[in-house]
Amino acid sequence: MNAVIALCHFCEAHGPCAIFCTQTLRDTKIEDLVNLEQQQQQPGQKTCSACNYTLGRNNSNAIYSKDTESGATFVSTKVATLQEVANLVKQAAVRSLSCEINTNKDGDGGFVFFGDSSRGHILSHTFRVSDLQARGYYQLFSIIVLMKDKYFLLNTKPFLAEHLRKISIELQAGAQRTKAAEEVNYSARQRRLSGAQFLMPTPRSLLELTGEEHIFAQLHSHFAWILLAGSRFLTEHITFGNLPWLPPQSSGRPPAQRLTYNSSTLPMIQMYEDDPEQEGFFSLRHIKKVVPKDDFATVCYCALTGVKIIVRGAPERTVLFMMCLKKLLPEPMHNLMRIDAQHQHSISSEYKIISVSNDIAVPIASGSVFRIDFLDKHVNGNDIVSVKWPSELPRKLPDLLVKLLKAVKAVEEKTFTELVLNKQTKVLIEEWKNKVICLNHAKSGSVQAKLKKVLGVQPQDQPIINYWSTHLQ
Repeated sequence: MNAVIALCHFCEAHGPCAIFCTQTLRDTKIEDLVNLEQQQQQPGQKTCSACNYTLGRNNSNAIYSKDTESGATFVSTKVATLQEVANLVKQAAVRSLSCEINTNKDGDGGFVFFGDSSRGHILSHTFRVSDLQARGYYQLFSIIVLMKDKYFLLNTKPFLAEHLRKISIELQAGAQRTKAAEEVNYSARQRRLSGAQFLMPTPRSLLELTGEEHIFAQLHSHFAWILLAGSRFLTEHITFGNLPWLPPQSSGRPPAQRLTYNSSTLPMIQMYEDDPEQEGFFSLRHIKKVVPKDDFATVCYCALTGVKIIVRGAPERTVLFMMCLKKLLPEPMHNLMRIDAQHQHSISSEYKIISVSNDIAVPIASGSVFRIDFLDKHVNGNDIVSVKWPSELPRKLPDLLVKLLKAVKAVEEKTFTELVLNKQTKVLIEEWKNKVICLNHAKSGSVQAKLKKVLGVQPQDQPIINYWSTHLQ
Protein backbone atom coordinates (compact mmCIF):
# COMPACT_ATOMS: atom_id res chain seq x y z
CA MET A 1 0.00 0.00 0.00
CA ASN A 2 1.53 3.29 -1.09
CA ALA A 3 1.12 5.13 2.20
CA VAL A 4 2.96 6.35 5.29
CA ILE A 5 1.88 5.31 8.80
CA ALA A 6 3.20 7.51 11.58
CA LEU A 7 2.95 7.58 15.36
CA CYS A 8 2.65 11.17 16.57
CA HIS A 9 2.99 12.66 20.05
CA PHE A 10 2.11 15.98 21.67
CA CYS A 11 5.20 16.82 23.70
CA GLU A 12 4.68 19.23 26.62
CA ALA A 13 8.07 20.77 25.91
CA HIS A 14 8.23 20.86 22.10
CA GLY A 15 4.65 20.54 20.85
CA PRO A 16 3.21 18.07 18.31
CA CYS A 17 5.53 16.00 16.13
CA ALA A 18 5.86 12.60 14.46
CA ILE A 19 8.18 10.25 16.34
CA PHE A 20 7.92 7.02 14.30
CA CYS A 21 7.20 6.72 10.55
CA THR A 22 6.84 3.52 8.55
CA GLN A 23 6.65 3.49 4.77
CA THR A 24 7.15 1.14 1.83
CA LEU A 25 10.24 1.35 -0.35
CA ARG A 26 10.75 -0.74 -3.45
CA ASP A 27 14.03 -1.61 -5.15
CA THR A 28 15.90 -0.15 -2.17
CA LYS A 29 19.36 -1.41 -1.33
CA ILE A 30 20.04 -2.18 2.31
CA GLU A 31 23.33 -0.31 2.02
CA ASP A 32 21.40 2.87 1.28
CA LEU A 33 19.62 2.56 4.62
CA VAL A 34 22.80 2.29 6.68
CA ASN A 35 23.54 6.01 6.39
CA LEU A 36 19.90 6.97 6.88
CA GLU A 37 20.47 8.03 10.47
CA GLN A 38 23.26 10.44 9.53
CA GLN A 39 21.21 11.91 6.68
CA GLN A 40 18.30 12.66 8.96
CA GLN A 41 20.31 14.36 11.68
CA GLN A 42 19.53 18.08 11.51
CA PRO A 43 20.89 21.01 13.52
CA GLY A 44 18.66 21.81 16.47
CA GLN A 45 16.86 18.49 16.29
CA LYS A 46 14.69 17.70 19.29
CA THR A 47 16.55 15.60 21.86
CA CYS A 48 13.66 15.08 24.29
CA SER A 49 13.12 11.38 24.98
CA ALA A 50 9.39 11.74 24.31
CA CYS A 51 10.04 13.26 20.86
CA ASN A 52 12.42 10.49 19.79
CA TYR A 53 12.26 6.76 19.82
CA THR A 54 14.89 4.27 20.92
CA LEU A 55 15.23 0.56 20.33
CA GLY A 56 16.17 -0.41 23.83
CA ARG A 57 19.81 -1.52 23.95
CA ASN A 58 20.09 -1.15 20.16
CA ASN A 59 21.38 2.29 19.20
CA SER A 60 20.21 2.04 15.59
CA ASN A 61 17.67 4.63 14.56
CA ALA A 62 16.04 2.66 11.73
CA ILE A 63 14.16 -0.62 11.48
CA TYR A 64 13.56 -2.41 8.21
CA SER A 65 11.95 -5.62 7.07
CA LYS A 66 11.53 -7.07 3.60
CA ASP A 67 8.74 -9.07 1.99
CA THR A 68 10.42 -11.60 -0.29
CA GLU A 69 7.28 -12.23 -2.33
CA SER A 70 6.63 -8.63 -3.42
CA GLY A 71 10.17 -7.31 -2.99
CA ALA A 72 8.92 -4.41 -0.86
CA THR A 73 11.04 -3.06 1.98
CA PHE A 74 9.28 -1.56 5.01
CA VAL A 75 11.39 1.08 6.74
CA SER A 76 10.64 2.75 10.08
CA THR A 77 12.49 5.93 11.05
CA LYS A 78 11.76 9.07 13.00
CA VAL A 79 11.50 11.12 9.79
CA ALA A 80 10.18 9.87 6.45
CA THR A 81 12.99 9.00 4.04
CA LEU A 82 11.81 11.46 1.35
CA GLN A 83 11.99 15.12 2.32
CA GLU A 84 8.73 16.10 0.63
CA VAL A 85 6.93 13.24 2.38
CA ALA A 86 8.51 14.26 5.69
CA ASN A 87 7.06 17.74 5.32
CA LEU A 88 3.59 16.31 4.68
CA VAL A 89 3.86 14.03 7.71
CA LYS A 90 4.95 16.96 9.88
CA GLN A 91 1.93 19.03 8.84
CA ALA A 92 -0.43 16.10 9.33
CA ALA A 93 1.00 15.42 12.82
CA VAL A 94 0.32 18.98 13.93
CA ARG A 95 -3.29 18.84 12.71
CA SER A 96 -3.98 15.37 14.15
CA LEU A 97 -2.91 16.53 17.63
CA SER A 98 -4.40 20.01 17.65
CA CYS A 99 -7.55 20.64 15.60
CA GLU A 100 -8.45 17.29 13.97
CA ILE A 101 -9.25 15.39 17.18
CA ASN A 102 -12.16 13.07 17.94
CA THR A 103 -11.90 11.60 21.47
CA ASN A 104 -14.38 11.02 24.26
CA LYS A 105 -13.88 11.68 27.97
CA ASP A 106 -12.47 8.19 28.52
CA GLY A 107 -9.70 8.80 26.02
CA ASP A 108 -10.93 6.24 23.49
CA GLY A 109 -9.88 7.69 20.18
CA GLY A 110 -12.12 8.17 17.20
CA PHE A 111 -11.18 8.65 13.57
CA VAL A 112 -10.95 11.84 11.53
CA PHE A 113 -10.43 12.15 7.79
CA PHE A 114 -8.88 15.35 6.47
CA GLY A 115 -6.48 16.67 3.84
CA ASP A 116 -6.48 17.69 0.18
CA SER A 117 -4.82 16.78 -3.10
CA SER A 118 -1.73 18.93 -2.48
CA ARG A 119 -0.99 18.00 1.16
CA GLY A 120 -2.22 14.43 0.97
CA HIS A 121 -5.23 12.72 2.50
CA ILE A 122 -4.99 11.59 6.11
CA LEU A 123 -6.89 9.19 8.35
CA SER A 124 -6.09 10.15 11.95
CA HIS A 125 -6.71 8.14 15.12
CA THR A 126 -6.05 10.20 18.28
CA PHE A 127 -5.96 8.57 21.73
CA ARG A 128 -4.70 9.15 25.30
CA VAL A 129 -2.03 7.20 27.12
CA SER A 130 -1.96 7.30 30.92
CA ASP A 131 1.02 9.01 32.56
CA LEU A 132 0.95 9.92 36.26
CA GLN A 133 3.85 12.32 35.76
CA ALA A 134 2.24 14.31 32.91
CA ARG A 135 -0.05 17.30 33.04
CA GLY A 136 -3.61 15.98 33.32
CA TYR A 137 -2.16 12.50 34.01
CA TYR A 138 -2.12 11.53 30.35
CA GLN A 139 -0.15 12.08 27.15
CA LEU A 140 -1.77 12.60 23.75
CA PHE A 141 -0.79 10.35 20.85
CA SER A 142 -2.13 9.80 17.36
CA ILE A 143 -1.60 7.32 14.54
CA ILE A 144 -1.99 8.77 11.05
CA VAL A 145 -2.19 7.11 7.65
CA LEU A 146 -1.12 9.46 4.87
CA MET A 147 -1.60 8.75 1.17
CA LYS A 148 -2.34 10.58 -2.06
CA ASP A 149 -5.20 8.34 -3.21
CA LYS A 150 -8.30 9.73 -1.50
CA TYR A 151 -10.76 7.05 -2.62
CA PHE A 152 -8.43 4.16 -1.81
CA LEU A 153 -7.99 5.54 1.70
CA LEU A 154 -11.75 5.92 2.20
CA ASN A 155 -12.46 2.43 0.86
CA THR A 156 -9.88 0.84 3.19
CA LYS A 157 -10.98 2.90 6.21
CA PRO A 158 -12.90 0.02 7.91
CA PHE A 159 -9.84 -2.23 7.65
CA LEU A 160 -7.47 0.50 8.86
CA ALA A 161 -9.75 1.62 11.69
CA GLU A 162 -10.04 -1.90 13.06
CA HIS A 163 -6.29 -2.47 13.30
CA LEU A 164 -5.28 1.04 14.35
CA ARG A 165 -7.72 0.79 17.25
CA LYS A 166 -6.15 -2.53 18.28
CA ILE A 167 -2.71 -0.89 18.33
CA SER A 168 -3.91 2.04 20.46
CA ILE A 169 -5.64 -0.31 22.90
CA GLU A 170 -2.40 -2.31 23.20
CA LEU A 171 -0.43 0.85 24.00
CA GLN A 172 -3.06 2.04 26.50
CA ALA A 173 -3.04 -1.37 28.22
CA GLY A 174 0.73 -1.22 28.66
CA ALA A 175 0.50 2.28 30.09
CA GLN A 176 -2.24 1.17 32.50
CA ARG A 177 0.02 -1.56 33.85
CA THR A 178 2.78 0.99 34.42
CA LYS A 179 0.30 3.32 36.09
CA ALA A 180 -0.95 0.58 38.40
CA ALA A 181 2.62 -0.26 39.46
CA GLU A 182 3.39 3.40 40.17
CA GLU A 183 0.20 3.87 42.20
CA VAL A 184 1.29 1.10 44.54
CA ASN A 185 4.40 3.07 45.47
CA TYR A 186 2.89 6.54 45.22
CA SER A 187 -0.74 7.10 46.26
CA ALA A 188 -3.13 9.64 44.82
CA ARG A 189 -3.06 11.62 48.09
CA GLN A 190 0.71 11.96 47.88
CA ARG A 191 0.44 13.19 44.29
CA ARG A 192 -2.07 15.87 45.26
CA LEU A 193 0.05 17.05 48.21
CA SER A 194 3.30 17.11 46.25
CA GLY A 195 1.72 19.07 43.36
CA ALA A 196 4.20 20.43 40.84
CA GLN A 197 7.18 18.80 42.56
CA PHE A 198 5.99 15.42 41.29
CA LEU A 199 5.85 16.51 37.67
CA MET A 200 9.09 15.77 35.89
CA PRO A 201 10.52 18.54 33.69
CA THR A 202 11.10 16.14 30.76
CA PRO A 203 8.19 14.08 29.38
CA ARG A 204 8.64 10.33 29.42
CA SER A 205 9.00 8.29 26.25
CA LEU A 206 6.57 5.63 25.09
CA LEU A 207 9.08 2.98 26.12
CA GLU A 208 8.96 4.25 29.71
CA LEU A 209 5.17 4.61 29.68
CA THR A 210 4.45 1.05 28.53
CA GLY A 211 7.44 -0.68 30.14
CA GLU A 212 8.02 -2.57 26.87
CA GLU A 213 11.67 -2.49 25.85
CA HIS A 214 10.88 -3.42 22.25
CA ILE A 215 7.71 -1.38 21.87
CA PHE A 216 8.93 0.36 18.70
CA ALA A 217 9.95 -2.92 17.12
CA GLN A 218 6.42 -4.14 17.79
CA LEU A 219 4.99 -0.97 16.25
CA HIS A 220 7.16 -1.51 13.17
CA SER A 221 5.79 -5.03 12.88
CA HIS A 222 2.20 -3.76 13.16
CA PHE A 223 2.65 -0.89 10.70
CA ALA A 224 4.51 -3.02 8.15
CA TRP A 225 1.80 -5.67 8.26
CA ILE A 226 -0.92 -3.04 7.73
CA LEU A 227 0.93 -1.65 4.69
CA LEU A 228 1.36 -5.13 3.25
CA ALA A 229 -2.15 -6.37 4.04
CA GLY A 230 -3.75 -3.08 2.95
CA SER A 231 -2.44 -3.51 -0.57
CA ARG A 232 -4.10 -6.93 -0.73
CA PHE A 233 -7.26 -5.93 1.12
CA LEU A 234 -8.47 -3.77 -1.78
CA THR A 235 -7.34 -4.15 -5.38
CA GLU A 236 -8.35 -1.84 -8.19
CA HIS A 237 -9.56 -2.96 -11.61
CA ILE A 238 -10.36 -0.78 -14.60
CA THR A 239 -14.08 -1.19 -15.19
CA PHE A 240 -16.63 0.92 -16.95
CA GLY A 241 -19.91 1.44 -15.16
CA ASN A 242 -19.89 -1.55 -12.79
CA LEU A 243 -20.54 -0.97 -9.09
CA PRO A 244 -20.47 -3.58 -6.31
CA TRP A 245 -24.22 -3.42 -5.66
CA LEU A 246 -25.20 -3.50 -9.35
CA PRO A 247 -25.40 -6.53 -11.66
CA PRO A 248 -22.43 -6.73 -14.05
CA GLN A 249 -22.97 -5.22 -17.46
CA SER A 250 -22.55 -7.20 -20.62
CA SER A 251 -19.12 -6.96 -22.18
CA GLY A 252 -20.51 -7.39 -25.70
CA ARG A 253 -21.53 -4.71 -28.18
CA PRO A 254 -24.52 -2.68 -26.96
CA PRO A 255 -27.76 -3.43 -28.79
CA ALA A 256 -28.48 -1.36 -31.86
CA GLN A 257 -31.74 -0.10 -30.34
CA ARG A 258 -29.74 2.00 -27.90
CA LEU A 259 -29.06 4.48 -30.72
CA THR A 260 -32.20 5.39 -32.62
CA TYR A 261 -31.64 5.92 -36.32
CA ASN A 262 -33.33 5.83 -39.70
CA SER A 263 -32.84 2.82 -41.95
CA SER A 264 -31.21 4.96 -44.64
CA THR A 265 -28.41 5.95 -42.26
CA LEU A 266 -27.77 2.40 -40.99
CA PRO A 267 -24.91 1.67 -43.46
CA MET A 268 -23.08 4.84 -42.35
CA ILE A 269 -23.46 3.94 -38.66
CA GLN A 270 -22.35 0.35 -39.26
CA MET A 271 -19.29 1.59 -41.12
CA TYR A 272 -18.34 3.55 -37.99
CA GLU A 273 -19.13 0.82 -35.46
CA ASP A 274 -17.55 -2.07 -37.38
CA ASP A 275 -14.19 -0.37 -37.91
CA PRO A 276 -12.52 0.13 -34.53
CA GLU A 277 -9.36 1.46 -36.22
CA GLN A 278 -11.30 4.57 -37.24
CA GLU A 279 -12.31 5.35 -33.68
CA GLY A 280 -9.51 7.88 -33.37
CA PHE A 281 -11.06 9.98 -36.14
CA PHE A 282 -14.44 10.22 -34.36
CA SER A 283 -13.43 12.30 -31.36
CA LEU A 284 -14.58 15.54 -29.75
CA ARG A 285 -11.99 17.32 -31.84
CA HIS A 286 -14.20 16.82 -34.91
CA ILE A 287 -16.96 18.81 -33.16
CA LYS A 288 -14.51 21.62 -32.55
CA LYS A 289 -13.54 21.60 -36.25
CA VAL A 290 -17.17 21.91 -37.35
CA VAL A 291 -18.62 24.51 -34.99
CA PRO A 292 -17.07 27.96 -34.45
CA LYS A 293 -14.28 27.99 -31.90
CA ASP A 294 -16.25 30.03 -29.36
CA ASP A 295 -19.25 27.67 -29.56
CA PHE A 296 -17.45 24.39 -28.88
CA ALA A 297 -17.79 24.65 -25.08
CA THR A 298 -21.45 25.64 -25.51
CA VAL A 299 -22.25 22.55 -27.62
CA CYS A 300 -20.59 20.26 -25.07
CA TYR A 301 -22.37 21.98 -22.17
CA CYS A 302 -25.80 21.57 -23.80
CA ALA A 303 -25.15 17.89 -24.57
CA LEU A 304 -24.01 17.20 -20.99
CA THR A 305 -26.84 19.08 -19.24
CA GLY A 306 -29.84 18.01 -21.36
CA VAL A 307 -30.49 21.09 -23.48
CA LYS A 308 -32.16 19.79 -26.66
CA ILE A 309 -29.74 19.91 -29.59
CA ILE A 310 -31.17 19.92 -33.12
CA VAL A 311 -28.69 19.26 -35.91
CA ARG A 312 -30.16 20.11 -39.31
CA GLY A 313 -28.62 19.10 -42.61
CA ALA A 314 -28.03 16.28 -45.08
CA PRO A 315 -27.53 12.90 -43.34
CA GLU A 316 -24.17 12.25 -44.96
CA ARG A 317 -22.93 15.48 -43.35
CA THR A 318 -24.56 15.18 -39.93
CA VAL A 319 -24.05 11.49 -39.07
CA LEU A 320 -20.36 11.89 -38.21
CA PHE A 321 -21.16 14.93 -36.08
CA MET A 322 -23.87 12.97 -34.23
CA MET A 323 -21.56 10.01 -33.60
CA CYS A 324 -19.10 12.40 -31.98
CA LEU A 325 -21.84 13.96 -29.81
CA LYS A 326 -22.71 10.46 -28.64
CA LYS A 327 -19.38 10.30 -26.80
CA LEU A 328 -20.60 13.00 -24.41
CA LEU A 329 -23.26 10.70 -22.91
CA PRO A 330 -22.92 7.42 -21.00
CA GLU A 331 -24.08 4.32 -22.81
CA PRO A 332 -27.48 3.96 -21.04
CA MET A 333 -28.40 7.45 -22.29
CA HIS A 334 -27.66 6.81 -25.98
CA ASN A 335 -31.34 6.11 -26.51
CA LEU A 336 -31.92 9.85 -26.04
CA MET A 337 -30.38 10.43 -29.48
CA ARG A 338 -32.27 10.26 -32.79
CA ILE A 339 -30.29 10.22 -36.02
CA ASP A 340 -31.94 11.42 -39.24
CA ALA A 341 -35.48 11.82 -37.87
CA GLN A 342 -38.09 11.66 -40.64
CA HIS A 343 -41.03 13.19 -38.79
CA GLN A 344 -41.52 16.43 -36.94
CA HIS A 345 -43.07 14.68 -33.92
CA SER A 346 -39.65 13.23 -33.11
CA ILE A 347 -38.48 16.75 -32.28
CA SER A 348 -41.11 17.23 -29.60
CA SER A 349 -40.50 13.79 -28.05
CA GLU A 350 -38.05 12.82 -25.31
CA TYR A 351 -35.05 12.80 -27.63
CA LYS A 352 -32.39 15.26 -26.51
CA ILE A 353 -30.01 15.17 -29.49
CA ILE A 354 -31.71 14.97 -32.90
CA SER A 355 -30.54 15.26 -36.47
CA VAL A 356 -33.06 16.06 -39.23
CA SER A 357 -32.91 16.81 -42.92
CA ASN A 358 -33.33 20.30 -44.35
CA ASP A 359 -36.93 19.73 -45.46
CA ILE A 360 -38.26 19.28 -41.90
CA ALA A 361 -39.42 22.33 -39.97
CA VAL A 362 -37.71 22.81 -36.63
CA PRO A 363 -38.41 25.18 -33.72
CA ILE A 364 -36.44 28.38 -33.37
CA ALA A 365 -33.50 28.52 -30.99
CA SER A 366 -34.37 29.20 -27.35
CA GLY A 367 -33.02 28.60 -23.88
CA SER A 368 -34.10 24.96 -24.13
CA VAL A 369 -33.27 24.42 -27.83
CA PHE A 370 -29.78 24.60 -29.31
CA ARG A 371 -29.72 24.67 -33.12
CA ILE A 372 -26.90 23.70 -35.47
CA ASP A 373 -27.64 24.14 -39.18
CA PHE A 374 -25.29 22.69 -41.80
CA LEU A 375 -25.26 25.15 -44.67
CA ASP A 376 -24.78 24.23 -48.30
CA LYS A 377 -21.58 26.24 -48.61
CA HIS A 378 -18.14 24.71 -48.20
CA VAL A 379 -14.78 26.36 -47.55
CA ASN A 380 -11.72 24.25 -48.43
CA GLY A 381 -13.82 21.10 -48.07
CA ASN A 382 -14.94 21.97 -44.52
CA ASP A 383 -18.57 22.24 -43.46
CA ILE A 384 -20.03 25.64 -42.70
CA VAL A 385 -22.57 25.64 -39.88
CA SER A 386 -24.83 28.17 -38.24
CA VAL A 387 -25.04 27.93 -34.45
CA LYS A 388 -27.92 29.54 -32.58
CA TRP A 389 -28.56 29.59 -28.82
CA PRO A 390 -29.70 32.78 -27.08
CA SER A 391 -28.54 31.72 -23.61
CA GLU A 392 -25.04 32.00 -22.16
CA LEU A 393 -22.75 29.61 -20.39
CA PRO A 394 -22.60 29.84 -16.57
CA ARG A 395 -19.67 31.64 -15.00
CA LYS A 396 -18.36 28.38 -13.53
CA LEU A 397 -18.37 25.36 -15.84
CA PRO A 398 -18.97 21.82 -14.57
CA ASP A 399 -15.83 19.94 -13.62
CA LEU A 400 -16.48 17.27 -16.28
CA LEU A 401 -16.65 19.89 -19.03
CA VAL A 402 -13.47 21.61 -17.81
CA LYS A 403 -11.54 18.33 -17.98
CA LEU A 404 -12.91 17.55 -21.46
CA LEU A 405 -11.85 20.97 -22.73
CA LYS A 406 -8.35 20.43 -21.34
CA ALA A 407 -8.16 17.03 -23.05
CA VAL A 408 -9.16 18.50 -26.43
CA LYS A 409 -6.60 21.27 -25.99
CA ALA A 410 -3.92 18.68 -25.28
CA VAL A 411 -4.65 17.03 -28.64
CA GLU A 412 -4.31 20.35 -30.43
CA GLU A 413 -0.97 20.89 -28.72
CA LYS A 414 0.01 17.35 -29.82
CA THR A 415 0.47 16.23 -26.22
CA PHE A 416 -1.43 13.05 -27.09
CA THR A 417 -3.36 11.62 -30.03
CA GLU A 418 -7.06 11.60 -30.85
CA LEU A 419 -7.24 7.91 -29.95
CA VAL A 420 -6.01 8.79 -26.45
CA LEU A 421 -8.58 11.61 -26.38
CA ASN A 422 -11.33 9.05 -27.02
CA LYS A 423 -10.11 6.87 -24.17
CA GLN A 424 -9.85 9.87 -21.84
CA THR A 425 -13.36 11.00 -22.79
CA LYS A 426 -14.79 7.57 -22.04
CA VAL A 427 -13.04 7.40 -18.68
CA LEU A 428 -14.34 10.84 -17.64
CA ILE A 429 -17.91 10.06 -18.75
CA GLU A 430 -17.89 6.72 -16.91
CA GLU A 431 -16.44 8.35 -13.80
CA TRP A 432 -19.30 10.83 -13.62
CA LYS A 433 -21.82 8.16 -14.50
CA ASN A 434 -20.70 6.22 -11.41
CA LYS A 435 -20.88 9.36 -9.29
CA VAL A 436 -24.48 9.96 -10.36
CA ILE A 437 -25.43 6.34 -9.63
CA CYS A 438 -23.85 6.62 -6.18
CA LEU A 439 -25.87 9.78 -5.47
CA ASN A 440 -29.05 8.07 -6.67
CA HIS A 441 -28.56 5.39 -4.01
CA ALA A 442 -28.30 7.95 -1.20
CA LYS A 443 -31.24 7.43 1.14
CA SER A 444 -31.64 11.01 2.33
CA GLY A 445 -30.62 14.56 1.52
CA SER A 446 -28.10 14.70 4.36
CA VAL A 447 -26.44 11.49 3.18
CA GLN A 448 -26.35 12.82 -0.37
CA ALA A 449 -24.76 16.08 0.81
CA LYS A 450 -22.00 14.17 2.61
CA LEU A 451 -21.52 11.93 -0.41
CA LYS A 452 -21.14 14.96 -2.67
CA LYS A 453 -18.27 16.19 -0.51
CA VAL A 454 -16.55 12.83 -0.71
CA LEU A 455 -17.03 12.61 -4.50
CA GLY A 456 -15.95 16.20 -5.05
CA VAL A 457 -19.27 17.35 -6.57
CA GLN A 458 -19.51 21.15 -6.68
CA PRO A 459 -22.61 23.37 -7.18
CA GLN A 460 -21.65 23.99 -10.82
CA ASP A 461 -21.93 20.22 -11.42
CA GLN A 462 -25.59 20.11 -10.37
CA PRO A 463 -27.07 20.53 -13.92
CA ILE A 464 -25.31 17.33 -15.01
CA ILE A 465 -26.45 15.53 -11.85
CA ASN A 466 -30.07 16.61 -12.40
CA TYR A 467 -30.10 15.48 -16.04
CA TRP A 468 -28.24 12.19 -15.71
CA SER A 469 -29.92 11.05 -12.50
CA THR A 470 -33.29 10.74 -14.24
CA HIS A 471 -31.87 8.28 -16.79
CA LEU A 472 -29.31 6.34 -14.72
CA GLN A 473 -30.38 3.82 -12.12
